Amino acid sequence: MNYGYKKLFLPLILLTLGFIIISAPVLAQTPQNYDVTVSPVFLDLSANPGQTITEKIRIRNNTNSPLPLKISVKRLAGDEVGDLTLNEENSDQSLDWINFTNKSFVASPLEWSDVVFTIQVPNTAAYGYYFAVTFEHDIRTTTTQGASLTGASAVPILLNVRKEGAKIDGKLAEFKTDSNFYEYPPVKFSINFQNTGNVHIRPFGNIFITDWLGRQVGVLNVNNTQGTILPNARKVFEVDFNDSFITREPKIEDGQVVLDKDGKPKTTLKIRFDKILDLRIGRYTASTILVINTGNRDIPFQAETSFFVFPWMLVIGVLLFVIFAGVGFFNTIRNFVKRILRIFRRS
Repeated sequence: MNYGYKKLFLPLILLTLGFIIISAPVLAQTPQNYDVTVSPVFLDLSANPGQTITEKIRIRNNTNSPLPLKISVKRLAGDEVGDLTLNEENSDQSLDWINFTNKSFVASPLEWSDVVFTIQVPNTAAYGYYFAVTFEHDIRTTTTQGASLTGASAVPILLNVRKEGAKIDGKLAEFKTDSNFYEYPPVKFSINFQNTGNVHIRPFGNIFITDWLGRQVGVLNVNNTQGTILPNARKVFEVDFNDSFITREPKIEDGQVVLDKDGKPKTTLKIRFDKILDLRIGRYTASTILVINTGNRDIPFQAETSFFVFPWMLVIGVLLFVIFAGVGFFNTIRNFVKRILRIFRRS
C-alpha cells in the first residue's frame, strides 16, 4: 500500500513539535553558568580597637544574564598544610562585626558591581582576625531531572588589630628536597614554615643553588604569590628547579597530563638545546633565606640542604660509545700498521 510522502511528513512534524513543547520547560529551567571576577583577591586591613572601617569589593558578572548572588561571611582557618579553609564557627562573635547594606543582589550582565561593607571593631578586640566574604549562587530546578548548579567565590579579609602585645614571629621548621638523588631535574624543594606569633605573616625570600665547584647555578623565588600563614598554623611552600639541558617533564596528550595506573603523572625526557652547557651532574648545595617583615625590620631565617644529580644512563651510553669508538679506532690503526709492514716486507 502506498501512503505517499505527504501522509508520512505530517506525523513527523507533529512529533517534532510535541518534543519541543515537552522539552521547553526543562530547557527554560536549566541554570546559567556561574562566572564572576572579584577584585581585590584579598584585603589586608589594620584597625585600632573601637574603630569602624569601610571597604568595598568589586564583582563582575561575566555572563550574559542577570546573576542573583547571596553574600555571607565565614571564618578563615589554616589546615594541616597551611591552606586556608572556611567555617562558620563564631564563638567570639567576630563574624557579626562585618555588615552589608544588602546581603543579596542581582549582578547585571557584563558589568561590575560594588559591594560596600563596614567592620565595627570592638574595644575588646586584640591582634588578628580572619574572615572571607563569599558570593554564592544557587539555582535549583523542580524538574524530575533535578538539574542544579551551585557556584561561589570568596575574598579573604585579614584584619590586624593594632594593640600592644602583638607578636610577629615564625620558625623555619624544615627545608628539604623530595629525594637525595636525581637522574635528571626537576628538583622539588619543600619549605615548612610555622607561624609562632599571634598575627598573620607572609614569609618570602629565595633559594640559592650552587654546584660542587661553588658556582651559583640557580636562584628561585619563594612565596612570590604572598601566601599567608595564620597564627598557630604552618604552610609548606614548594618550588621546582628544572634549569637543565635535560629535564623530566609531565607527558601531555590532547592537552591533558597522562597518568599512570597509580594516578601519578607520567614523565618524558625533554632536551633543551639552548641549555646545552647546563647539563646538571654532581653534588649541589641549596641555601634558602626567608624573611618576615614586621613593618620596622626584617626577621631572617636560613637553612641548607644538598642533593646529587647523576644522569647514569647518559653517562653509561657515552662511556660505551667511547669504548666502542676506541676499540674501532685501535683496530683500524692496527690493521693499517699491519698493511704497511706487509708492503715493506715485500719490497
